Order: sequence, then structure tokens, then C-alpha cells
Amino acid sequence: MGRRRLERVTELIHQEVSKLILQLKDPGLGFVTVLAVRMTPDFASAKIFYSVLGPPDERRRTEEALERARPYIRSQLRSLESLKTPPDLTFVLDNSAEEAAKVLSLLSQLEQERKKNAISKPPEKNA
Repeated sequence: MGRRRLERVTELIHQEVSKLILQLKDPGLGFVTVLAVRMTPDFASAKIFYSVLGPPDERRRTEEALERARPYIRSQLRSLESLKTPPDLTFVLDNSAEEAAKVLSLLSQLEQERKKNAISKPPEKNA
């Protein structure tokens, strides 16, 4: 039962943090998507993995805004009936989606170059 409860609470934290971030009025906050939440088995701490659309300076401002909002978000999680005390929150910027997009872009460029080279070379004749 412990593992199932951990999964349920983790999903609940994910949903609540996502909603709370949308309600924040901090001007430094960019377009944030909460990707995942990882909680410790004792529910004492949670890592919130998120991504931000935009240039590096917007990511930095968003990171600072989330850090400022951390106490507020934690206090709002206090109202969840399934937790005695809200977990300590750690926000972790996850660039894996951007990295995957870069890799796909490079692969696409390589494929286009390969096709271009195949068209420009005449077929070889075997003697």
C-alpha cells in the first residue's frame, strides 16, 4: 500500500503545483510546464521537474520566480488532506525536451544532406 500511496500523493502534488504556478502573478515567471514530481518515500521532500519556453535569460528569471514562490506553494500544499506536513520543494529545470528537439533537428539536417548528395551523384554502373 505504501508504494501506491506514494504514487497517488506524487500525482496530487504534480497537479496542485501545476495549478498554483498558473495562478502566480510574478512578472519574472515565463511559460512553465511541470514535467514530473519525484517524492521521497517519507513524503518529506519533492523535486519538481519543469521546463520553460524561451531564451536562457527567461529561464533564469523563471528559476528565480519559482524560488521566490516556493514558500507560498508549499504553504498551499498544506491544505491537502492526504499529507500531515507539506514536503520541502526543490525546483529542477529539465532541458531534456530542448535537447531532444536539437537532436531531432540535427538528424533531420543530416537526412536532407544525404538525400541532396544522393540526387546530385549519378548512379554508378557496374561493369
